[in-house]
Amino acid sequence: MNLWKSMSVYTVSNLLRQAIGFVLLPVITAYLSKGENGDLTTITSMVTLLGSFMILSAPGAINLEYFRQDQGKENFPTYISSTLVNPLILFLVLTFLAFLFGPVLSNRFEIPVNWIYVIPFLSLTTLLPQVLSIIYQAKNQSFQYAAYNVSMTTLDLLFSLLLIIGLSMDWEGRIIGNFGTKILFGFIAFFILYRSKLIRFNINWAYTKDAFFFGLPLIIHILSVNVMDLSDQLFIREMIGKEELGVYSIGYKVGMIILILQAAIVMAWQPFLFNKLKEITPKKKREIVRLSYLIMAGIAVAAGILYLVSPIIFKYFVLSQEYQGGIKYVGIIALAYVFLGWYKMFSSYIIYTKHNKYLSYIAVFNIIFNLVLNYFLIGKYGTMGAAYATAISYFCFFAITATVSQMVYPMPWLRTFEKE
Repeated sequence: MNLWKSMSVYTVSNLLRQAIGFVLLPVITAYLSKGENGDLTTITSMVTLLGSFMILSAPGAINLEYFRQDQGKENFPTYISSTLVNPLILFLVLTFLAFLFGPVLSNRFEIPVNWIYVIPFLSLTTLLPQVLSIIYQAKNQSFQYAAYNVSMTTLDLLFSLLLIIGLSMDWEGRIIGNFGTKILFGFIAFFILYRSKLIRFNINWAYTKDAFFFGLPLIIHILSVNVMDLSDQLFIREMIGKEELGVYSIGYKVGMIILILQAAIVMAWQPFLFNKLKEITPKKKREIVRLSYLIMAGIAVAAGILYLVSPIIFKYFVLSQEYQGGIKYVGIIALAYVFLGWYKMFSSYIIYTKHNKYLSYIAVFNIIFNLVLNYFLIGKYGTMGAAYATAISYFCFFAITATVSQMVYPMPWLRTFEKE
């Protein structure tokens, strides 16, 4: 399947997956108060943040091994099984810490302690669906990817609607619906991987170690992305209040359409790029750069279109007047995710060359930079300052990563349109 066809399938399937957010917008704004939506946002943020530690980039290690075959093609199933050991060990450690510090966190965030205890488990439920999805992506099986993920999304939507509306379970119904679906599809993913002979019941500790050291530098890197995604929300909750966080999160969800778009594009782009880099030539380098510019421009144009149509989205999907203030955050958040998409185009070269340590260095800088920005900009501009901090942080993330990428894998970014 060619690049553009793969991109279109991934884009449509990801949009369908994320359409649940828009279908649920009227439900959330009609059935949940701003404070309850703030609690929902806090729990999902904590799950995402903890998941960046626990998963330990296992799907990324599996993806790269599929293309590089450093351990041999015949050992790929053993590599997958061995890679999954790391997240399971971290799950046990983080569960212990959750029970140890659960009461403190419960009091701090005013969230029932039982939910703190299960956060590590909620994070783990994303592992096997991610692994199966990354294998579909690596094999360029975009239709299988779409079928699996759209089915998971559909059940998630129906389950959440039943719990929120039918059983009046407010924000807890949304969490149970979402992660209950992931548990079910985790079992389905395991069955598919087992039937496909991609999982073996034997562990090679050398492979486990290889995956661990691949993922270790990326923990800070992935954490930095999650910090930039989530720190603004936690700062808003602490400095302004969970009611304002509830409003901000609605605008954020709309702006995240660009995240959905660029994530789908990268799903098709990275396998395409890795295959090209295996047998690279100067001519192929120019082709890659030209395609990169085209894709980057497309993401930026999409953000502009989203900004223009956001009033229509809020008019028909956001039913409660108390959430209408979220519209002013859409443009800035969409711009932030344009920069994140551009960053991903360049970080792929660093990942391919296994110079992951540079991503961790960049990540440490960005975490500190983002936290400082949030503190000062929210203090000066209120909730809008959080959106500014996110956009500025992602731009810096992109600019620094692009510079490092050119150092580790030079590409003709400034010479590609010269006559050959």
